[in-house]
Amino acid sequence: MISKPILLATSIILTVTGIFVASNIYTLIPIYGDIADSFNVNENYIVGGGSLFAIFYAAGLLYFGPASDTFGRRKIIIIGLLASALSTFAVGLSSSVETLYITRSIQGLTLGSFAPVAFAYSFDLFPPKKRTLLLVFINTGFLVAGILGQLISSTITIYYHWTYAFYFFAICYFVLFLISYKILPSTSLPSESKVSVFHIMKHLLKNGSLLKCYAITFTLLFSFVALYDAIGRFFQGTREDLFILRAVGLIGALLSLFTGRLIDRIGIYATMKLGLILGIFSIINMAVFSSTPALMAFSILFVASISLLVPTVITLIGLIAGMDRAKALSLYSFILLTGASLASPVVMVLQYEYVLQLLLAFFLMNIVLGYFLSKETALSPQSE
Repeated sequence: MISKPILLATSIILTVTGIFVASNIYTLIPIYGDIADSFNVNENYIVGGGSLFAIFYAAGLLYFGPASDTFGRRKIIIIGLLASALSTFAVGLSSSVETLYITRSIQGLTLGSFAPVAFAYSFDLFPPKKRTLLLVFINTGFLVAGILGQLISSTITIYYHWTYAFYFFAICYFVLFLISYKILPSTSLPSESKVSVFHIMKHLLKNGSLLKCYAITFTLLFSFVALYDAIGRFFQGTREDLFILRAVGLIGALLSLFTGRLIDRIGIYATMKLGLILGIFSIINMAVFSSTPALMAFSILFVASISLLVPTVITLIGLIAGMDRAKALSLYSFILLTGASLASPVVMVLQYEYVLQLLLAFFLMNIVLGYFLSKETALSPQSE
């Protein structure tokens, strides 16, 4: 029996680690120009480093979830943090575009060891109510990282060289490695299966209910990134107003703190429906009202919608997949990141109003998918 203080400490460690891991997805965005100047190359070459990071990060998400079934969740998280510290430090040592490409690729792979393993670890370690709250905190941290990662790298680069941003993150990962090694409890390995990982994943992708969950998953971070990317490109106010607009939207993440209670009281599908309706309401109003105060208010509601939906979908996938949840959550993480990665290229060719129309179509589609999901897998609040 694991003590309450250890479970609380584990929750804090996983949440903080989630924030710092996800932050490195966004660290290059505000400092493309600084890195390009230091290497005397066009900024587009540095953008390529971000693309390579995304590719290898996605590969890590797919690999480490199933790997944790064999080697253990705790071991993968701890070794992954040490490897992340080393690879992130190596990014700071990059002396050319080529070495930046190599080190960012390795960094992406090592950082991909956290998310799917942490989700599966949460299912192994925590009872349903506490697990849902922990998933909420971890995923709220992922959303916060979208702003925090850029703030940290840009602020450090203003006062020091851009390389110190990566040295800072490397130190953070190493400290988290030491703390995790000391505190994180072990969990028993899942019963060994003679079926190959790829066969299991193929089987998961044939599950109609999981496919619907994955379709919803794809739209979540896609919508989050697409909206803020579109606002950033078409916003007519000052840079300070734009920064405040982005930061204020994260207030909506507070609603995610109530996800566990909502699921417990009204059920998982009613909670999903609430999140989708909230998203539809905010998107429609952002299309009608374009003033800065209105955008701030409705962006809060939009982020609240995403913050409510992400832990709800994770909980649903974990319940549907059962013993294969680690592999199912690896696919979830891969699809979530793929959506986030494709958002910016798609938004680049669309006007602001068309972006909103696309997001509205996604949310309406999700309403339909949620309806069919509720008919296929009727889960009682107790089983949730």
